[in-house]
Amino acid sequence: MLRELDSLVKNIEHIKEIVYMQQAYAKLSGLNVAVKASEIVEDALRMNSSALTRHDVQVLREYQEDPILVVDKHQILQSLVNLIRNAKYACDESGRPSKQIRLRIGRHGDDRVRIQVVDNGVGIPRENLGRLFTRGFTTRADGHGFGLHSSLMVAREMGGTLTAHSDGPGQGAIFTLELPLQPKVPPQ
Repeated sequence: MLRELDSLVKNIEHIKEIVYMQQAYAKLSGLNVAVKASEIVEDALRMNSSALTRHDVQVLREYQEDPILVVDKHQILQSLVNLIRNAKYACDESGRPSKQIRLRIGRHGDDRVRIQVVDNGVGIPRENLGRLFTRGFTTRADGHGFGLHSSLMVAREMGGTLTAHSDGPGQGAIFTLELPLQPKVPPQ
């Protein structure tokens, strides 16, 4: 009973932390601010931490560099939360005893940052790769098909890209978010 109560208290503390983080990000929604790439990635991990722990998914970090980018933190956070959540689902559905998500951060050229979410999950059939980012497309019974589409729209809005790669079923997947270090300047 005491152990269950302790677990409940920890879960409540975790929920409070997530709510606080979301409120802090919501205040910044629509504003471009300078932030380290790792800060946003780590916040997205914290928001997924209970599910990752519950499903025994190991998270590996490969941060080659930690560039500062100027972005809408709220929108990028939502995109990364979605990518990590999808990777968790893919790992869980694979049935593998060793479920892994690898997060990579590095520069791409002089003016871009590359963030990758790599999983060893179920993989993506070739015929689905071209449809992944289509609004409403989903392979999950309880999915809605909006997460990847909205993440792509956020990346494009900020002058970046979001791509997916998989060698096929059972081969895992790599989602690559590339963003400029400085915000896209609208044409005048």
